[in-house]
Amino acid sequence: MPKLSSTEWLLEFQRKLHEKAKAEPKFRFYALYDKCYRMEVLVEAYRKAKANGGTSGVDGVTFEDIEKEGIPSYLAGLQLEMKERRYVPKPVRRVYIPKANGKMRPLGIPAIRDRIVQTAFLFILEPIFEADFSSSSFGFRPEKSAHDAVREVYKYLNWGCTEVYDVDLEKYFDTVDHSKLMKLVARRVVDSQVLHVIKQWLSCGYVEEDQHRQSKCGTPQGGVISPLLANIYLNPVDQAFERRDLGARERGSIHVVRYADDLLLLAQRNLDEGVTLLHHLLERLGLTLNREKTRRLRMEIGESVDFLGFRFQNFRSRKSGTRLIMVRPSPKSQARFRARARTLIDDGNPLTIKEQVEQFNRYIRGWMGYFRLGHGTDTFHDLAYFVEKRVRRVIWRRKGLRGYGWGKLTSEYLYGQLHLFNEYRVVRL
Repeated sequence: MPKLSSTEWLLEFQRKLHEKAKAEPKFRFYALYDKCYRMEVLVEAYRKAKANGGTSGVDGVTFEDIEKEGIPSYLAGLQLEMKERRYVPKPVRRVYIPKANGKMRPLGIPAIRDRIVQTAFLFILEPIFEADFSSSSFGFRPEKSAHDAVREVYKYLNWGCTEVYDVDLEKYFDTVDHSKLMKLVARRVVDSQVLHVIKQWLSCGYVEEDQHRQSKCGTPQGGVISPLLANIYLNPVDQAFERRDLGARERGSIHVVRYADDLLLLAQRNLDEGVTLLHHLLERLGLTLNREKTRRLRMEIGESVDFLGFRFQNFRSRKSGTRLIMVRPSPKSQARFRARARTLIDDGNPLTIKEQVEQFNRYIRGWMGYFRLGHGTDTFHDLAYFVEKRVRRVIWRRKGLRGYGWGKLTSEYLYGQLHLFNEYRVVRL
């Protein structure tokens, strides 16, 4: 029998772990650590870490440095550290990235060696916990996406689940209680060394302005293992609502749709019961609601709710008089698009107009890949007109002229020669 490649071995082992976890919901896995440092796993972990890219951590080591040393030699050294239980993670390097509201979000960048080990752990742990996760959870999970969550909300609203509780958790990733999280992990994993390393990742702290600060709570955003841990922490919420709805049709189902820490409750009736249950569960987890952003509403005609950058709005059809749920990019998403377009296409930008268009096209392709889901045709038409005016304005300004060149700059020039993006097509929900 031919020897399996590292990819084939890992996929087969993950399949076995998942099947075992699915078949025995109360089984606790006890011999996993030695699988995390198998060379097949470390090779795949390095490949994934390299594919994800990213800059160096606090040690300054880059992927180029590792490749100069030799990947086999580097992974062999890391494997020996893990095997002899000498592996100790380094603190993450903290940087800040802008949020949509103008504030800054802290991001932790682990050292590459730690990203490799975290990825190795993820390969082994994810199939186990995936067996326990609810179908109502969509964030950072294999074969699930934000689009799946959007479709789920759309489905429930069309079912008449118009009582909605729009939940905003206050600094979720910064407030996860380490001891409670470890208890939830230990419900499935009792391998002491695996638990020990996860504790180290949670408590290794961060370096900011050359000062090392400890972490008493939270999961660092930017860590490879953090999304899995975040889902484990909120899984009791998902499961509680799933249990509540089993055989409870007479009380009315209350549906949860969750993407990481973004969460909606939707119900045809009895939403109060769901809100009470949610508050109880969040209190037990030590989480708090952002009272300013959390709101309850009934999706009457004209009402809307935003989720994952989309706006869901209740309309009445002029032709048939029936209720319609329309889905399009939210006003905030549109505003961010316009702000980005102003930056990329601007007379003060030193790039040529063709280079600016090429740069903008890269951005818009990604933006449209996400937002073309739904009923955004009119929105995209407005945004396309906005972008065309920006391009026309820059071209005309650089000629020393005022205006937009209407009648002078043809569509053939803009879309044929400059290749300005013009593929604003929607995808059905």
